[in-house]
Amino acid sequence: MPNAAHLHILLNHFPVIGIMFIFVLMIYALIIKNEKVKHFAMFLLVLLSILTIFVFTSGDKAKGIVKGMEGIAEENIEKHEEFANYSFISIEIVGVITALILIYVRFSKPVPVFYSFVFLILLLFILAMMIYTSHLGGKISHSEIMLK
Repeated sequence: MPNAAHLHILLNHFPVIGIMFIFVLMIYALIIKNEKVKHFAMFLLVLLSILTIFVFTSGDKAKGIVKGMEGIAEENIEKHEEFANYSFISIEIVGVITALILIYVRFSKPVPVFYSFVFLILLLFILAMMIYTSHLGGKISHSEIMLK
């Protein structure tokens, strides 16, 4: 039966891959000038920000399981946990703002062009944070990247 550590490892891939997908989808929406695709990309980010709550909360339970296990670099757990806090707060803030904009436009009005470009920049920022958070998490148990 999977435990919290398994769950955390399974779920932590979704924010990174999801943000990459949403970023590409948003660029596509801007290129083809399609508001429905833009709304869908933004809606996916709101869903992803909700999923990220589970990723984040599973981390504490995973920490409790892996601490003291052989092959675990415990000194990397705190670094991962600290940066995960920043990444989590960032995606949640952007998720809430995006939800508010979707409520404002009610899926029928165009999203302001300014926000569309700000959204892309924020996605890149969050993607970089998520990738770094993942890298720090990998350094906890993957000996092939621990020294890098």
